[in-house]
Amino acid sequence: MGDMEGGELALQVLVAPSLVAPGKGLFLCIYDDIDDDGGDAEEIGAVEEIIIPQGTPICGYARGYFADEAEEDGDKSVGFLFAGENAADLTAVFYNKQLMTLSDALWTVYQERCEEGNTDTSNLLFGHCVQISNDTGRVSIQADKDFMSRIFIPDVKEEDKFSPTSLGIYANDLAFDPDSNEEQYFENSERNNILQLVWRLAKDEKTGMVVPTWPVVVTKQDIRLLNTVPMEVGLQYGFNYWNAVLTEGASKYIK
Repeated sequence: MGDMEGGELALQVLVAPSLVAPGKGLFLCIYDDIDDDGGDAEEIGAVEEIIIPQGTPICGYARGYFADEAEEDGDKSVGFLFAGENAADLTAVFYNKQLMTLSDALWTVYQERCEEGNTDTSNLLFGHCVQISNDTGRVSIQADKDFMSRIFIPDVKEEDKFSPTSLGIYANDLAFDPDSNEEQYFENSERNNILQLVWRLAKDEKTGMVVPTWPVVVTKQDIRLLNTVPMEVGLQYGFNYWNAVLTEGASKYIK
């Protein structure tokens, strides 16, 4: 069993045999550092409750590399793909060590370009086409159809299997039910999965492009913990992921 401690939050993040799926799972609990011979919990100052705000980083997902979907599609891989009319405004990312919308991150880099006399947005975001309106401030993004290497493949070394940067790959999807339809799946996920993946982005100093480095696991809502007994927590894989497992016998990437 692997674990890490969030000292400031008195939070313990653990990997142990899953209660809902074959293999391991990700667990959270209040860190109980009282010795077996310890006295009264109140005298020692034990933490009895933790409030974890929405968007708090819990652990890294994994280090890895990007590959072609057709070649490397598989379990635990993550797609770097944003789609939808308001995707830039609705997607949270980490940029410059701060949690912000993808729109704000792209605006930051675009303004830096403008200060250098460059208003081109064609290569602003890895694997995507970006349009920015100076008049309205609106950021629109869509996937570059000619770009294929957008699948993040976890590649964890043996010595890093239970390090804080790699614990996220053990999180299971607690919403999966083979008898549920898409609507029911997302209802279950909203109720059962308290974690989400957020991409950590950086600016490539050579190209000026915003590029993904690795995913981070964060809380998708405010969480109140009272338990010192580890509780398994979940991460949404997506309905398409499970639909592929059931119909094709092979998993698709998480997104």
